[in-house]
Amino acid sequence: MMSLFNLKHHIILTIKNNTFAFIFFSSKKIQSQLLMKSIIAALGIFILSLFFLSKDAFSQRRLHVHPNLLHYDERVYHFGFSLGLNQMSFALKPVEDISKLDHSLQNRNIFDTLYSVRPVPEYGFNIGIVSNLKLGDQWDLRLIPTLTFGDRIIEYTGIRNNEYVTRTQKIESTFIDVPLHFKYKSVRIGNTRVYVIGGAKYSYDLASAEDQEDYEEEVIARVGRHDFFYELGTGIEHYFYYFKFSIEIKASFGINDMLARENTLFTNSIDQLRSQIVMVSFMFE
Repeated sequence: MMSLFNLKHHIILTIKNNTFAFIFFSSKKIQSQLLMKSIIAALGIFILSLFFLSKDAFSQRRLHVHPNLLHYDERVYHFGFSLGLNQMSFALKPVEDISKLDHSLQNRNIFDTLYSVRPVPEYGFNIGIVSNLKLGDQWDLRLIPTLTFGDRIIEYTGIRNNEYVTRTQKIESTFIDVPLHFKYKSVRIGNTRVYVIGGAKYSYDLASAEDQEDYEEEVIARVGRHDFFYELGTGIEHYFYYFKFSIEIKASFGINDMLARENTLFTNSIDQLRSQIVMVSFMFE
């Protein structure tokens, strides 16, 4: 068995029994690619929705159809609900030289040498209550308490007994989210308009294992319960006969370092761990 490791690019080349195995993994590159695919998929949904809803709006103008809910925007406040999908992950920054950490700080001898740690995104869903306050003709203030379900994975990669080994820690999350957003709306065209949002969010994780001492499986990394985010998003809304329907894409960027520091190999290998969430929501108001 002979192994060659390039720490800068996280390359492992293993030679065993005259068989060559080449393994390449770059935490930052894979993380960026997965997040970009998620954003592209969400933007695809948004663009398709924009096309069909705009087509319907302009068709109504050509046919001189009277706009729906003509006095809807005169309300000072209104309510609704939202359903959506999300992709949860972490913005993970590993320490400079993981292989030089103290590998004796393990409950069990999982790795002889640890070489990489990276996040793996997972999908979930969310439900919320929409509260909207009118500030002006094109400005709103929105409070949307939301219950968000999802998982995140931290993947550790290294060598044990001259074999390539991967160990994952699945982190289940059930967030109570309290986001507060400013919303800027375009001029209404027929029954359709677009908008952008920006604001902040507080999240409390009901499923966090930060304070738990009794659990069935070994927990090698835990995250905190409290988190703060800044959020940016865009959407399109369409006025139907009885209600207003919106499709919204939003990205949430965590501010806090969420890792519970426990002086183990698995926590010492991570310099910073911040939450990243992409949401696609469908709103009925």
